[in-house]
Amino acid sequence: MKKRLIALALLLCMLFSCALAEDARYGQVYDTAQDADRLTVRYLWLGPQVADDKPGDCMILTSPDGKIMVLDAGHPQATQYIIAALDAMGVKKIDYLVASHPHIDHIGGMAALMDRYEVGIHYSTELWHTTNTYKGYVAAIERNHIEQVYLHEGDSFMFGDQVTVYVYNPEAEISYYADYPKSGTQFMNNHSLVLKFVYGDSSFLMAGDLYSTGETDVVKRWGDALHADVIKANHHGLDTSNSPKWRKTVNPDITVITNDLLGSVFVAQKYARNGKQMYHIFLDGDVRVSTAGDGEYEVLTGKDRQTDFFD
Repeated sequence: MKKRLIALALLLCMLFSCALAEDARYGQVYDTAQDADRLTVRYLWLGPQVADDKPGDCMILTSPDGKIMVLDAGHPQATQYIIAALDAMGVKKIDYLVASHPHIDHIGGMAALMDRYEVGIHYSTELWHTTNTYKGYVAAIERNHIEQVYLHEGDSFMFGDQVTVYVYNPEAEISYYADYPKSGTQFMNNHSLVLKFVYGDSSFLMAGDLYSTGETDVVKRWGDALHADVIKANHHGLDTSNSPKWRKTVNPDITVITNDLLGSVFVAQKYARNGKQMYHIFLDGDVRVSTAGDGEYEVLTGKDRQTDFFD
């Protein structure tokens, strides 16, 4: 009995030590001391599945001159993780709030963020939806008198004074089908914003939940302009997306997969081929990628990967 108690005590100490270590790493990921003069992207772990749905996507970007962008805001039930991250960073104002497309796991936390923080400008596609989540999101924009700008391919804007954001999707004219939005998942995903962030010799690409068919269309229209050093895998790294043509065209050195589950091992393996770096929030926790604009990147993860399915 005494040996069992000692073993249990040792196990509890190990678990407590691991928890403390992860708390410390979380603090490092959201420590902004290194952000000055760097473009930094933090890819958030938004918790486990919520209401039998994905917790979704959220990225917090900091420009070299200290501007804050929140790109997507997860499921409503995952908002606590976004607020915790922003508060850990000491954020009082979201200078740019961006919605890639109007699915619940991308705009779910938008209304809460608009009500809690000052928001400078809101960028989105012009695509509309009929859900209560979407209606609440639109009401929050109006209630808080936030400037709304719709983006489409060919647009560009500045993120702070030194980062240029190029828009490669959706097309300017959205042709809705007769009974939209019925059975509209793929249609909405293929109208996701495709944004390329360029700072000096460094580049990041974010393309929401673009499906393979949408990837093909965007590649046809924009080709090599889509090349980027760092990307977020499309549609949470699932095999609905991340086609060979897309991977070859973008040709990233670093890929981050934002999924609370393993998703597609096949897709993860493809992004990790030939010595490329692939990070997965299911295995790595929150991920911070930072650059001084010189084409070099520093990566910090919220926890150490305990096992690797991708070797």
